[in-house]
Amino acid sequence: MSPMMIPCLIASAALLLAPPVAAQQRDPPAKQDPAPDPRIELKQRMKDRYAALETLRDAGKVGESFAGLAEVVKASDAQDKVDPKDQKSLSLGDLVSAENKDRQRLYDLLAKDLKLTAEEVGKQNGIRILQKADDDHWFKAADGRWVQCKNVRQEEKKPPSEPPPPVRR
Repeated sequence: MSPMMIPCLIASAALLLAPPVAAQQRDPPAKQDPAPDPRIELKQRMKDRYAALETLRDAGKVGESFAGLAEVVKASDAQDKVDPKDQKSLSLGDLVSAENKDRQRLYDLLAKDLKLTAEEVGKQNGIRILQKADDDHWFKAADGRWVQCKNVRQEEKKPPSEPPPPVRR
């Protein structure tokens, strides 16, 4: 072996025995995906319940309130099954409760983004629901009365009452 080969062998051995360079450096922490938007899941659950709620609105069993929440129109119907043929189906009260829980959570999230209160967001949704509702759907006014949407709209269309005539002296 020539004297020139000894340094080459030492250098080769050093390279073989040295840990890889990548292992010596710390990798930056893996980027985590941002948390999923909770509104997506809320909206999906609400979408999944929509057909049942619409059927119940059409039947006059569920209505909407000025606060943007669903309600059972007659308290005595709350224990009825959503699907009377399926005894395992939810009761009307349970369906409405689940819907309102999701709506309230959505209103809370939207309120934070819009810099409003959840109550204001709910009322705005109540107005939107009223405007889109069928005439025969039920709406619970701020004073607690149940009225059909067509009657609420008629009230809105009435011209303001004229002021009384001036009193002559």
